Amino acid sequence: MFQLNIVFGVEMKPPVDKLPGFIAQLVKKTAELAKVLDRDKQLVILSTEEEANALQNYYQSKGVLEGFYPLVYLSQSSELKTSFADYGFISQNNEPYLYKEMVASFMIQKGENQQREMALLQMEEHLICKDENLFFIDRMHIELMEGIARAYNVELTFWSE
Repeated sequence: MFQLNIVFGVEMKPPVDKLPGFIAQLVKKTAELAKVLDRDKQLVILSTEEEANALQNYYQSKGVLEGFYPLVYLSQSSELKTSFADYGFISQNNEPYLYKEMVASFMIQKGENQQREMALLQMEEHLICKDENLFFIDRMHIELMEGIARAYNVELTFWSE
């Protein structure tokens, strides 16, 4: 069974009217609270929810919390479509991530090869990316994908935890 690689992003508002020492303190405390995997501008990416919660609470206490986001960490071999930028980003370390709350993912489980290929052709314009045999779409398109699958007599399995 394929496992989604979920990581967590904690975003900081750029501190306004603060002394340089305040920012240095934020950076130092961030490193103490969590093992930072990656970054994207003001977004710190962490591997565990515990670290993400600790950092979120710290940023909140300092008045600099912008947001908290579960992310899907994609493999380097992912095929990113043009709509990818609306649902995710490429990090400072050149790694692709999707905002988990915005997307749904599925695999095509059953169906004859030709039917699968035809269904995929129909689904193509709605795909955000493909990571191995896992396809990512906007959450709003789940019913549409299920309808296409029924039309071509293929079976989809959607991921949810």
